[in-house]
Amino acid sequence: MLDNNFKKIDFEVKDKDSVISFPSPLMLKIDELMTALKHVISNTTLHSLQNSLKHRRLFTPNEKWLTTGIDCEILGTDGKGWKKGKVRIQVSLEFQSDEPEIETTPENTNSELSLDDIRRKLNQVN
Repeated sequence: MLDNNFKKIDFEVKDKDSVISFPSPLMLKIDELMTALKHVISNTTLHSLQNSLKHRRLFTPNEKWLTTGIDCEILGTDGKGWKKGKVRIQVSLEFQSDEPEIETTPENTNSELSLDDIRRKLNQVN
């Protein structure tokens, strides 16, 4: 059964410089972990995939599977025939917090002061 509490980590933009720590003495930026994962997938998994598909005459550079994609056609079950396009492999990290997530609601956002409010209050005191 899949656990739907995992959320995709946006390693390309928002979480790029976030740090991940494992129980072993290993700590690194999420961007570094993703780079290592892509390197391993590109050099091992995609190499194995290429070897498996050689007998079907599909010769494509490994990096295209992870970047621009591979030209293909898909025949769906919707009865609309073949659809031309590209297919690519996405590598992602997901995270599930052990702590419950607090939803932002008007009640809990209005009761909290913004940083600007705190600054104004401090300036009024001084």
